[in-house]
Amino acid sequence: MPMTYRIPLLMLTCSLLFACTEAPQSEQDDSIPVRISRIGTQDDVSHINVTGTLASQEEIRLSFKTGGIVRRITVEAGDRVKAGQELARLDTTELDAQVKQASANVDKAKRDLTRAQDLFQQGVIAEQVAQDARTQLSVAEAALSSARFNQQHAVIRASGHGVILQRFAEPGELVAPGSPIVTLARQDLGWVIRAGLGERDAINVDVGNPAEIRLRSYPDLVINSKVREIGSASDPRSGTIRITLPLPPLTEYRLLSGQVADVRIALAAKDNEHIQVPLTAILEGDQDQAYVYVIDKDNVARQRTVKLGDIKDGFVTINDGLRHGEKLVTEGAAWLNPDSRVRILP
Repeated sequence: MPMTYRIPLLMLTCSLLFACTEAPQSEQDDSIPVRISRIGTQDDVSHINVTGTLASQEEIRLSFKTGGIVRRITVEAGDRVKAGQELARLDTTELDAQVKQASANVDKAKRDLTRAQDLFQQGVIAEQVAQDARTQLSVAEAALSSARFNQQHAVIRASGHGVILQRFAEPGELVAPGSPIVTLARQDLGWVIRAGLGERDAINVDVGNPAEIRLRSYPDLVINSKVREIGSASDPRSGTIRITLPLPPLTEYRLLSGQVADVRIALAAKDNEHIQVPLTAILEGDQDQAYVYVIDKDNVARQRTVKLGDIKDGFVTINDGLRHGEKLVTEGAAWLNPDSRVRILP
């Protein structure tokens, strides 16, 4: 037998009283004051707030393949660079000598091989001696190729358009192979927010969870994003698990690596959880249906028909009609009409 839901008269009276007492005082402000709550289950934490920092999609520490004395560094921290631009160079005196020596060894090995082949044809030496000469030539050519490779990598060039974040060396300094010389942030690949989550929060966040990002440098700018990466292990220094959220192109803003951002991550509702809302949000219940008001991004009230479930401890289960994360009017709903503009009270 279908159930009829009746909203208690006292509840409706309280809603009307709230609306009357909070009605706008100024004729110029026709918005209606209401209080809202984000839709979720009673026991569910629907959002996680975390602080992150702005970073380039790709930040590379560039270094020389071989050690040596730094001849010059052409950039400073903060400089903008183009793809292929020279950033630093080693003194190649030693490398040039190695290439010259390896080249001379190749020439000698070629002469030795020619002589060995002639002597083998004359029957003066064994075939094995001629084969050894051929092997010596291969070894010499490999050494020359290695020396030329090291010579070519005595110059550091920008792998893409970006900004130099750090400079670690000075001209005349002796550096070891692989020692970082500069850090390049590739701005042509876009920006991301990186943040660290505690273990309890990390297990509730999934790749694809929507998020709102506010850069503290631009507090009025709200950026919509999604969690793209979640670390598989915690950082040994901070004990947090790193997450990454990409940003859309923001060419009209000046972005700098390290800018602080506040991130609000919406948690995905689990399949076995139902939405529960306060009874004060329900209007004109009839059997298993009623209507409520949700607030859109422009602070306009939208009437929504919902399907009701069980009532318990001042909350009613919504079986259909609402989504997790929506803003539901919980006080002042009786004063609203469809498409009313509202003012959200704390």
